Amino acid sequence: MDLQLTGKVALVCGASKGLGRACAESLVREGARVAICARTKETLERTAKDLGAEPIVADVSQDDDRARLVAETERRLGPIDILVNNSGGPPPGGWDTHGLEVWRAAVEGTFLSTVDLSRRVIPGMRARRFGRIVSLTSYGALEYIPNLLLSSSIRPSILAWTRAVAREVAADNVGLVAICQGLFYTDRVQALVGLRAQQGGITPDEALARWVAEIPMGRMGEPGELGDLVAFLASPRAAYITGTAVVIEGGILRRLT
Repeated sequence: MDLQLTGKVALVCGASKGLGRACAESLVREGARVAICARTKETLERTAKDLGAEPIVADVSQDDDRARLVAETERRLGPIDILVNNSGGPPPGGWDTHGLEVWRAAVEGTFLSTVDLSRRVIPGMRARRFGRIVSLTSYGALEYIPNLLLSSSIRPSILAWTRAVAREVAADNVGLVAICQGLFYTDRVQALVGLRAQQGGITPDEALARWVAEIPMGRMGEPGELGDLVAFLASPRAAYITGTAVVIEGGILRRLT
């Protein structure tokens, strides 16, 4: 299937490694012109060279960096047609683990970064009558994950925001979708496996096996599987999909709706 992405300009955040990199790789393969951002210059530049993407060092939790990121992408590649929101997850812990400053930083990095980057590109998308915004969240936006109170408190706001904004811009052919991904063996999941091992007094291999055992498919996802889903949802082929949460999690969710 031709996803009709040739020549489209995409900005993918948090894309030096992990799921962000997989998203950028799929978009490049489909013919999009892609800018990627991350905080670490060396890793970002290596990834950009591997993929054939434009590297822009930026921290999406910072106002000035977000403004510069959008401006620099458009200066190098042209008006942004596709935005993939992606940022590192908030630190793990329960209700009494973190002080208010950590909560503020989590809201800024996880939720407000999505809002601000999107508000910077939506006016141009509406004027050109095409745009796709895909925001990576987590299955924790739909179902509480133990020891991830920050994430499970903040990520549902992205789903509500996606639904609300999608309704306002749909008539201009601008679509917004949130992705609730399950377990993919990224650095983030590897760190959480280590934490589960420490808390349970078991080895990381045992902790990983127990977590994987919760997945009906019996395995974690491959990053490329998520990347290909993002490429489809970011394409004109998915123009009638908007305002919703798309789940890719191997069946781990127990909820009915």
